[in-house]
Amino acid sequence: MNNGLRMWQYTFSACLISVIPAMGQDGTISSRTKHNLEQQLSQRISQIRLEKKLIGLGAMILVDGKSVAKAVEGERKKGSGKRLETSDRWHVGSITKSMTATTIARLVEQRVVDWGTTIGEIFGETIEIHRDWRAVNLEQLLTHTSGAPANFSIVTNFRAPPEGKERVQARRNAVSGVLKLRPIGNPGESFAYSNVGFTIAAAMIEHKTERSWEDLVRDEVFSPLSMAGVGFGPPKDGDQTLSQPRGHANLGLMKVAVGEDADNSPIMGPAGSVNMTLDELCRFGYEHLLGETGQGKLLQAATYKRLHTAKLNEYAFGWVVPKKNPWIDQRIIWHNGSNTMWYALLVLLPERNTVISITSNDGNIKRAEEAAFQIVSEFANLL
Repeated sequence: MNNGLRMWQYTFSACLISVIPAMGQDGTISSRTKHNLEQQLSQRISQIRLEKKLIGLGAMILVDGKSVAKAVEGERKKGSGKRLETSDRWHVGSITKSMTATTIARLVEQRVVDWGTTIGEIFGETIEIHRDWRAVNLEQLLTHTSGAPANFSIVTNFRAPPEGKERVQARRNAVSGVLKLRPIGNPGESFAYSNVGFTIAAAMIEHKTERSWEDLVRDEVFSPLSMAGVGFGPPKDGDQTLSQPRGHANLGLMKVAVGEDADNSPIMGPAGSVNMTLDELCRFGYEHLLGETGQGKLLQAATYKRLHTAKLNEYAFGWVVPKKNPWIDQRIIWHNGSNTMWYALLVLLPERNTVISITSNDGNIKRAEEAAFQIVSEFANLL
């Protein structure tokens, strides 16, 4: 399984929506327009899901911090007859990377670490480190310029230590195994998308703070944003009544529902393991939009701007920041994620003060991604 970023370049001959939203005199979206958007989004979610043959599809549009449209369509589990609901939780895969980067940014502002803090400074002589890793720093690890490999070994990916001290130690052991070997590229000179890099960064702050990444991201990001329901791994169905969606593996022409624990190893959780609702995903995105203007709760404006400034390959700290894009004619900041059984996309549109989140519990990632960016291309220019 892989949480790797996919950057398909689609150009859509989008189905044009006939009703252009009218803004109120105060610049906000009127209640009538909101109703129209809600209907249009619901209709398009239903149509696109059928066109792409997805098990389930959901989307939410947030403008000026308020939901203007939200819709889901499909089943929680194939063949179950249990319909998706707008309050359902979704595995968001590698969108988790921006949450890990935000957590570390909080620690930077608290002067616990610095962007230039190196692997050698954190681990010192406590673990064996190849000399080429010693000068690699947090900024490089969080922008995929560290020379870290894409993923851990298959053996590591099958390990599922419970949250707490056992998981922290397992994460440290996995990182230690990587750091013994030479980086696959020259740090700071080339881009290579890496789940391992984000996990190394998380292990560094775990060692520095003597706290787990899970506790840190809860306390530094989720709790201040009133996102107490956010979980790790796929959403759980404790009563076994399908109270939450299941992911679906794409096996050739077949789609098979997977168990509620089917996921990548929690060892690499900092790279892609969070589950949340559409509302929570938009709330996190809106914090980043507000942050750039100095109105965020978590970080200073300069820090948010740093997090949104691309290094190599148009990649920032858990965000893609393209100079141009084929979907809309405005600035866009985005990231997507998948553990191959779920898909999610989070899009920020600073010029419109808008956040769009799209989710699917379908393992056909290509079709889920096509659906997601089609929704973005159709609705972004209407706001």
